[in-house]
Amino acid sequence: MDTAEYKPDDVNSVKILLCCLLHNLDSVINADELYDIAVDSGIINYFYYNEAIEELLKNDTIISALDDNGKTCFSLGEKGELFVKEFASYVELSLRKRLVYEAFRYKAKKMQNASLSLDYRDCDEGCRLVCGISDGETQVMELTLLTHSRTQAELIGERISDNPLSFYNDIINYSIQKRLEPDKE
Repeated sequence: MDTAEYKPDDVNSVKILLCCLLHNLDSVINADELYDIAVDSGIINYFYYNEAIEELLKNDTIISALDDNGKTCFSLGEKGELFVKEFASYVELSLRKRLVYEAFRYKAKKMQNASLSLDYRDCDEGCRLVCGISDGETQVMELTLLTHSRTQAELIGERISDNPLSFYNDIINYSIQKRLEPDKE
C-alpha cells in the first residue's frame, strides 16, 4: 500500500494524529484552521474528525478556548502530551509527517501576503540585521543576525528580500525536523 495514499480508518488513529499535530505545532490553533488542515486536505475523514474532536475535548486531551476575536481555538492539554508520548508510534511516521507538513503548507498559503521588514543596526561587533515577517495582522517571526559588516548584512537582507516566504518556510521546516518524533521517556 502506498503510504502517501493511506488514510486513517478509525477514530483512535485520528485522535493520535490530531494530538501529534498539536504537539508538533506547539501552539494554539484556530478550530477552522485545524479542520482545513486535517479534513479539507483529504488526509482525515470528516466523520472520524468530528468524532475524534468530540472525544478529545470530552476527556480534556485537547483544550478549547476562545481567542481575542471570539473564535474557537484548540491546544494540547497535559493528557494530550502524555497521549502523544504513549501512542504516537501506533500511527505511521509518514502519516504523522504528512499532516504536519500539510499544516505548514496551509500556513504558508496564508502567508502569501506576508510583509517583510529589514533593519540594519551598526554595532561594535559589526552590523545586526533584524528581519521581521508578519502575515498582515501578526508578527510571525523576528530574527536578529549579527554579521561582520554592514555590507554582509545588506547582502543577506537582499537575499531574504528575494523570497521572504521561502526564508520563513526554510526556518520553520528546519525547526520542526526534530519535533516530528515525540520524546520517549
